[in-house]
Amino acid sequence: MQLIIAFAVLGLLLVAGGFLLRPGPSAKLRGVREGNSVVLRPPPWRYAVLGIMALGPTVLVVAVAFTAARRNGMGTAGMALVGLVILAGLAVTAYFLLAERGMRVRVDEGGVERIDPLKRRRLAWPEVERIVYNGVSRWFFLTGAGGARLWVPESMAGIGDFADAALARLRPEVLQGDEATREALQQLASEARDEDASARLAG
Repeated sequence: MQLIIAFAVLGLLLVAGGFLLRPGPSAKLRGVREGNSVVLRPPPWRYAVLGIMALGPTVLVVAVAFTAARRNGMGTAGMALVGLVILAGLAVTAYFLLAERGMRVRVDEGGVERIDPLKRRRLAWPEVERIVYNGVSRWFFLTGAGGARLWVPESMAGIGDFADAALARLRPEVLQGDEATREALQQLASEARDEDASARLAG
């Protein structure tokens, strides 16, 4: 019975998570200004849902371990392995819950910085050697000197500000290296200007 419940919970989480986390355009193209920077944030509840989804496999492991212990018992090695899996699942869940509040991308005249619960990664605009747009996952992937990497999802509120800054600050040869990426940035920048015009008319 425990296995059936665990699989049912896992299935529901995967279905709900797939619906809530499906790629989509940002609802707000302008981010929040903090001094000379613009802060981009992911859609609300995105990382919270991922955190809940991460509990699914953990619940499944607990159910399987409980059933095995009742039927055949478990040795010390088995219990230790189950404990490690549970700790890993809880750690991943904790990371995503922290990311719900702390994940953000900061854009300014000097560069772009991605901030998550574990570390910060920053690329100055002149250091960017390549920018690629993934039309399926809908994120921009930036590569810098020495293999430094940073990605910016299109679904983040403020992606229009990122597009503006990238078009203005990236070296021409970088922008010209991928026509599809340049067109995606131009489209987002244009939509952001339309959003600004609509806001002015509404105000």
